[in-house]
Order: sequence, then structure tokens, then C-alpha cells
Amino acid sequence: MKMCCDGLSRRDFLKIGGLGSAGLMLPQLLEAQQRPTGRLPFGKAKHCILLFMTGGPSQMDTFDLKPDAPAGRRGEFKPIKTNVSGIEISEYFPLLAQQADKYAILRSVTHESNIHTVGAHIMLSGNSYPKQAAGEINASPTDHPHYGSVLSKLRPALSKIPAFVALPQKNMNTDGTVWPSQGGGFLGSRYDPLWVQADYEKYKQNSADYENRPFRVPSLTLPQNISTDRFQARRRLLEEMEKAVKGTERDARGQLLDHYREKAFDLLSSTATQRAFNLDNETPQVRDRYGRHMFGQGCLMARRLVEAGVPLVTVYWHPDGSTTAPSWDTHDKHYTHLKDHLMTPCDRGFSALLEDLFQRGMLESTLVVWMGEFGRTPQINAAGGRDHWGACQSVVMAGGGVRGGQVYGRSDREGAYPVENPVTAGDLGATIYSLMGISPDTEIRDQQDRPHPLVRGEAIKALF
Repeated sequence: MKMCCDGLSRRDFLKIGGLGSAGLMLPQLLEAQQRPTGRLPFGKAKHCILLFMTGGPSQMDTFDLKPDAPAGRRGEFKPIKTNVSGIEISEYFPLLAQQADKYAILRSVTHESNIHTVGAHIMLSGNSYPKQAAGEINASPTDHPHYGSVLSKLRPALSKIPAFVALPQKNMNTDGTVWPSQGGGFLGSRYDPLWVQADYEKYKQNSADYENRPFRVPSLTLPQNISTDRFQARRRLLEEMEKAVKGTERDARGQLLDHYREKAFDLLSSTATQRAFNLDNETPQVRDRYGRHMFGQGCLMARRLVEAGVPLVTVYWHPDGSTTAPSWDTHDKHYTHLKDHLMTPCDRGFSALLEDLFQRGMLESTLVVWMGEFGRTPQINAAGGRDHWGACQSVVMAGGGVRGGQVYGRSDREGAYPVENPVTAGDLGATIYSLMGISPDTEIRDQQDRPHPLVRGEAIKALF
């Protein structure tokens, strides 16, 4: 039998390749996705689900209605009572109105930018963008990392499950460049999330099938002729082969590929992860309760993933192909898009997630955060829309130690500026980290070993 120079037989070498696309191609898939503590006594959250309303939802039409605002600023929607006395939200959130005892509304969140990508950097990391930006920006190795990336480093998952998952698609600019702070930033791409992509092509071909299987998950099953024991044996064989290679300097990319290969092996050998990604295990009634649309099924998958042990899952709002509204960026036909395409699926998916977590006894240990990159302008423009507005927005927090049934902060008569208890992105970040059991005073170091403060803000203890 012909032997390789390291003593391994050609047959052994080919055995490794026998895993085919289910094995050796998954590290490359994971790599390709990355291109373009001190515990406080009130830290109760073991997991976090971040619902990011891409585009920027209008605070005046969702959680902070202003029925007494002047004409031209006053919205079309009416406030309705919730199941908590004194708290009112939009009439187009009737299901969420019945869950108000489970969440807190922050009506005074503020930052300095009206630019989508800068606002995303601020809200997804809890840190201001360090440079002056005149327009949209791209992801950079110097960006502050996403909350999930920081958790991946400071509080990694203890088993073979992913530490940080994001779905259904990366937020991108119109030129295809990626928005900042969706991944590891200055911590490095090894702390980027595992991306679970939406299958838009399937929707175009068959919308009914898309409603049943909306996500294109990386192959997490072994070939039928490969048992778990054989898989582990081939893994050991691959490790032995690589150790036998002598005199070769390992460059940074080679080390990173090793990291992705390790993640691939973990995914392939984790039955908990495989079960979590399979929405077919849910009853039709549960899937209907969340809504047979991308956001609803994304919320359901997020619940399954945290139930399997994933520390943080981000669900980004993306159109599912059935709407002309690109996102919550409603510069024109604002109320048509809100009524017909945005608020109803949001209401269904978000309310189902809160109810489901509560009924399963998971809400107390799972922090849920609803937010966008900014709010919308008080004035309604000539096209019947509202424009970008970083000065004030509403954020909703539930579970994980947050006391529900309350409103924190207050905006002015028009929803333009905070007038009581303003909340910075740093304050919000300090609150999230505190609830997750990480001190906001923690110092993190980038890949050049330079120190950075985790956030610059104070946890909002009134929420706990």
C-alpha cells in the first residue's frame, strides 16, 4: 500500500475526504461567512434574543404614540389599552398589548446619528462610532463587536452548540457591503455569529413551501453511511495527519481555518444543535401562532436555539419577498407599509415569543430586546413618510431580570427628544451586559492586545 511521506496511507487520507460536502466543505462555508467578569447580583439572564427592526421603527406609531401632537406630526394610529393599567401602545399591536405585563418600554433612548449603518453600530454594540461619518459606512476590523461576539469571548457556550447565532440575513448596503457591528469587529472574525440564511430563491419558486422551510441551514447531518463513531475516528485521523506535517509555519489564516474546522466538527456532532434548527419538530399550531412569515419563524427558531443552550440569537428584520416595503425604513407610504406589511407580523411573532418563553418557564432566564438602529422623525414628509431620527426611539426589554409592566423615560409632546431619564446606547449596553452577568466595567482587548472599555454607560437599575 502506497504511503504518504508522514506515514499515513493513501487509503487513510481518502477516508478523511469521504466526509465529502458534509464534512470538509463546512469549515470553508463557515470561513466564507466571515469574510465581506465580574458577575453582578442582578445578572439573571442565561440567554438573550435580540430582535433588530432593520430600517428604524417609528416610536410615535408603535410604543410611544402622541395623539395630542400637532397636525403634520400626529400619527394616524390610535393608542389602545394594554393589560397593564396606564400603559397604551399602538392599535396595530393588539397581541402585544395583552403581554405588556411581561415587558418594559424605554421611551427615551437617544444617540447622535441619523445614518443607518452608524446607528446599527451604535445600537448593536452599545458604543458610539469612533469616526465622523458623512454617509453610510461598511463593516471594518476596527468596529466595536456585537453583543453576541462579546459574550462568545467572555462567556462562551459550554457545550458544542454555537455561542452566537444570527438570522435570516446580513444587513447590507445597496452596493453589497456589510453593515458594521454584526460580528466580532476588533475581536476578530472567530467571534462572528453562525449565520442561518433565509432561502429567498425557495420563496420565489414556491411560497407555500417557503412558509414551511424558510431557512437555509448549513448541512448539519452526516452522510447515511457515516456513523458518529466513524465520524469521530476520521476527525482523530485528520488531527493526526496535521500534527505530522513538520517544519511548516502556520499563518493567521491557517489558524483561523482550524477554528472553523473545529466549529464544523462541533456542529456535525451536536444532536442538540441539529434538533434546534429543525422547525418540523414544532406542531403546526405553534408555527401558526408565531406566524408563517420570516420574522415569526425566525422568532420561533430563536426560542429553539436558546432552549438548546445558545447564549445569544439575533433576529434581523428582513422582507420575505411578499412586500414592497424594504424594511422599517418607511420614507414614503409610511402608514400603508406599517399596516399592511410590518406591524401585524411583528405583533404576532414578538407576542408569541414572549408568551411561549413564559409558558415554558424560560422568560426569567432569557432576556429579549426589541429595537432598531434609530427612530423616525416627528414630522411627516411630503411623501407621507417619516425619516431617520437618532435623537429618540423606543426600545422594549423583557425577561432576564427585567420587571415587566412599566415604562421608563419620557419623550416630549411630539416624540422628538427625551425629557425624562434619557437613555444612551452605553446605558442600554451596560443594562444588557449586567443582566447577562457581565460587569459593564469589564475591559476587552482587540487582536493587537489594546484595551477597550466594554461600554461607557450605567445600567438602568430601575428596570430590575
